[in-house]
Amino acid sequence: MATATALDGAPSQAERAYLDGQFYEAEVLYHQLLGDLQQDSHLFLQALRGRGLALHELGRFHDAEQQLRRILIACIHEPVGERVVDALGRLAEAVCEQKRWFEAEALAREAVRRGELGLGQRHEATLSALLALGRVLSRTAPAESEPWIRETREAIARALGRSHPVAWSAQQLLVTTLRVLGRWDEAEQAADDLIVMREHHQGAGHPYTLRSCPDPARCRKAARGIGRGRLRPERERPGPGSGSPVSGAYPP
Repeated sequence: MATATALDGAPSQAERAYLDGQFYEAEVLYHQLLGDLQQDSHLFLQALRGRGLALHELGRFHDAEQQLRRILIACIHEPVGERVVDALGRLAEAVCEQKRWFEAEALAREAVRRGELGLGQRHEATLSALLALGRVLSRTAPAESEPWIRETREAIARALGRSHPVAWSAQQLLVTTLRVLGRWDEAEQAADDLIVMREHHQGAGHPYTLRSCPDPARCRKAARGIGRGRLRPERERPGPGSGSPVSGAYPP
C-alpha cells in the first residue's frame, strides 16, 4: 500500500478530472487509487464511489453497479447513513440503465425511505434519491411522472439552490420527459434554460453542456414535423438507456 504522502493530491486529481468531464481519466485515476488504499478506509469508499460514477458516465453500467454494491456491503452497519443512501440512489440509476425497471424502482424507493428516515427530506442525499426515483418513473410512466418530477425539481431548488448540480440534473430530466411526451415548446424552453445554467457554471466546452446544446433544435424540428403531420409524439414507454444527458452533473 502507498503511504499517505505518496497519495497526497491523488483523490483531488481524480475528482477534478470527473468534474471537468474527463471521465476516462477519472476512471483510471480512481482505479489506481483503489489499488493503493486500505479497503477499510474512508478514502477507499470515496474512490469506489468516484469510480462507479465515472464508469456510469462511460456507459459501463454493469461495472458501475458492482462498485456501488461494494459500498453497500462495506457500510452494512450504517443502514441509514449518508453513504448508504447515496449508494442506493446511484445503484438504482445504474440498474435502470440496464432496463431492470422493477429492481431499480425498489432500490430508489428504499434510498428515499432511508434518506427521509435518517437524514431528513432536505438533505442532498435524500433529494438525489428522489431524483433517482424520478428517472426510473420517467422511463416506465412518463405522463404520470412529469408532475412529480417538477415537484422534485422545485424541492431541490428550495433546499440546494438552482445553481447546484443536482438541480441541473433535475432540469435535464424534465427536458427529457417533456420530449418523450411530445411537449416540444415546453421542452425547448426548459432546454434553453439548462444550457444557460451549464454554460455559466460548467463552461461552454464541458461535455454536459455540449450534450445539452442540440436539445432546443431537436425540439423545434420535432414540433415542425408534427405541424406538417410527419411526426407524432413518442409513445409512453420505457426508453433506452440515455446515460449522461439525464444523469449528468453528479457531484462526486
